[in-house]
Amino acid sequence: MVSRVEDDIVIHALLGVLMSRPMDSGSRDRRSREKKVRLKKSVMSGAFEPVDRGRPPTQICILEQPSSITLSVYWSDACSGHYADQEWRMGVAREDSLCVLTGMSIRRGDSVFRPRVHGTQCPGNYGRMILASAVPGYLGT
Repeated sequence: MVSRVEDDIVIHALLGVLMSRPMDSGSRDRRSREKKVRLKKSVMSGAFEPVDRGRPPTQICILEQPSSITLSVYWSDACSGHYADQEWRMGVAREDSLCVLTGMSIRRGDSVFRPRVHGTQCPGNYGRMILASAVPGYLGT
């Protein structure tokens, strides 16, 4: 039995891929036109928006308060990560924001808890804050 190349579809496909065939002029012009098409700046500007800091995390829970200035927090969010036992420390808000626990507004200068930074490693939820007055059992100083 004699087999021809046209009859064997696999061999025909491989030969078509491996052997370069000259393109007709019509398809070459269409291809070069498509390469030159650029998105307008107005379309591109919304393509890579930063994560909305006002959006609350999927799950947040205060596990314990080891001292008057620290919290142990469970945090889980698809954008900023998962932390099973993250230490948050007391500080002063440097900018206006929203409390991730209650949604209450935080003003610059308010007492807040925020994730602790270890050396040069900054957690994904570093910019988030918990209003100190929203923590159950917090008496303030």
